[in-house]
Amino acid sequence: MLTSLDFLQPGKPWPPPTEAERLERYAQNKLLFEGKHEQVFQDWIRLLREDQQATLEIVLNWHKRLALLFADLLLGEPPMITVGDKDSPEQQTVERIIEDNGLMNVAYEVALDVSRYGTGLFKVRYDGRAIIEGQQPAIWFPVAKPDNIKDIVAHVLAYTYETEEKTLIGTRKLNHLKAEIHERGKLTTITYLLKDGVISAEENRDEQETGVNEFLIVPVNNVLTTDRVTGLDDYSDLNSIIQELETRVAQISRILDKHADPNMYGPDIALEQDPATGQWGYRGGGKYFPVSQGEQPPGYVTWDGQLEAAFKEIDLLMEQLYILSETSAAAFGQLKQGLAESGSALRRLMVAPLAKVNRIRMRFDPALKKVLRLASLLEKAQGMAGAVELENIHITWNDGLPDDDVETTQNETQRYTAGLTSLESSLRRLYGLEGQALQEEIERIRGEQTGETNTQLPTVTLSPAAGEE
Repeated sequence: MLTSLDFLQPGKPWPPPTEAERLERYAQNKLLFEGKHEQVFQDWIRLLREDQQATLEIVLNWHKRLALLFADLLLGEPPMITVGDKDSPEQQTVERIIEDNGLMNVAYEVALDVSRYGTGLFKVRYDGRAIIEGQQPAIWFPVAKPDNIKDIVAHVLAYTYETEEKTLIGTRKLNHLKAEIHERGKLTTITYLLKDGVISAEENRDEQETGVNEFLIVPVNNVLTTDRVTGLDDYSDLNSIIQELETRVAQISRILDKHADPNMYGPDIALEQDPATGQWGYRGGGKYFPVSQGEQPPGYVTWDGQLEAAFKEIDLLMEQLYILSETSAAAFGQLKQGLAESGSALRRLMVAPLAKVNRIRMRFDPALKKVLRLASLLEKAQGMAGAVELENIHITWNDGLPDDDVETTQNETQRYTAGLTSLESSLRRLYGLEGQALQEEIERIRGEQTGETNTQLPTVTLSPAAGEE
C-alpha cells in the first residue's frame, strides 16, 4: 500500500516493491482471461507426461466465461439513465455524453476488469468535450492516508515506454516513466528517465487546474474489505479447481487416444520385409508383436477403475466451481427439462448469480453517476457552450435475464383485475411506454373496449374498472 508520493522520487525502484504482488496477479489474470493457461499453470502441465515436456492440451477457459457472464447480466440490457424530463437540457446533455463516449461499451470493459482484476477504472478528461474512458488497473497506483486507507489522497496512472537516442556510435534505447498524478482539482504530468529499473531523473513536469474539486479517476471495486484499497478478483479462488479440471480432462483425452489405435500380436508369418531397409514389420494401424510358438504373448496393463472415477471427480469439481464462483448450470444455459418452465422458475435457479451481480451493481451505480456528473462539471469548468451540471441522476437497472412475456402479462392482468394497479402503470411496465405514446395507447384500449361493449350489450352501461379513473 502506498501512503505518499515518495515512490516517484529519483532513486526509487520502479515499479514500487509494495505493488509487485498486485501487478503480478494482474499479469497472470490477463493471461488466464486470454486463454494462455500454459503460461500460468506451469506446475500442473508437468503432470500430463512423465518426461515433463507436455504443454496444456485442453484449455477450459472458465475465467473468460465467468467475467463475460457477470458483465452480460449487469450491462447486457443497458440501464436507463434519466436526469429530468425527456426534453430538458439535463436529459439531452446526459444522452449526448453517453452517446459521444459509447458509455455502455466503456462500462462493459470496466465490468470485465472488476471481475478479472478486482478493480475497474473510469477516467474523465476534456478534449473539446468530456471524454469518459476505461483505464487498465495495471498502471494505477492509489495513494491513501496512513491512518485511514479508505481516504485516497491521489490516484497515479503511470506507465513506461522506450525512445531511441542518436549517439556518435549509433543509437541507444532510453526507458522513460510517465506519471499522471490526479489530485482533487489538480492534474500533474511528470516524465522521468529510468535506468536499470530505477527512477533516474525528472525530465518534464506539467501542472494544470482541472476546475473540478474532485478526482477525475473513479475506481469500481469488486469485493472490498476494511483493510483493502483494491478489490478481490474472481479468479484466485477458482484457479486450483480449473487447473485440476483441465489436467483431468486432458488425461482422459490421452487415455482415449491411446486406446483408439490398439496394437496387435500374432504369428511371425504375418511380418513383411521392407525392401528398402531390410527390416521386418507389419503393415497396420498400430504396432505388431510377433509371437513364436510356445512364447507368452504381451498384453496391456489395464486399469480396473476405467474412467468412472475420473468423471466422478469432474462432477465434484464442477459442483465446487459453481459454488465458489457463485453461479449455477442454469447461468450457462444448461437447463434440464422441467426445471425452468417459466421466468420465475429460471430466476430461482439464478439466485446466486443475480445476488453477485446485485453486489457489483451496488458499486457500479454510484460510480456511473459520479462519472457522468464529473463529465458535466468538467465541460462547465472549461466553458463549453450549453454545458449544464448534472444532478439527481437516476439509473434504472435490468437483471439481464430474458423476459417471460406470457408470465408478465398474466401477472399484470391479475393485478389490474384485483384493483392493485392502474391501467397506466401496467402498460408502462409491459411496454415501456411514456408520455403521449402511453396516453394514446390507453385511449385506444378504452375505445376498443367501449366499442365491444356497445355491440354485445347495447342496453347496459358499464362503470369504469377500479384504477381507471
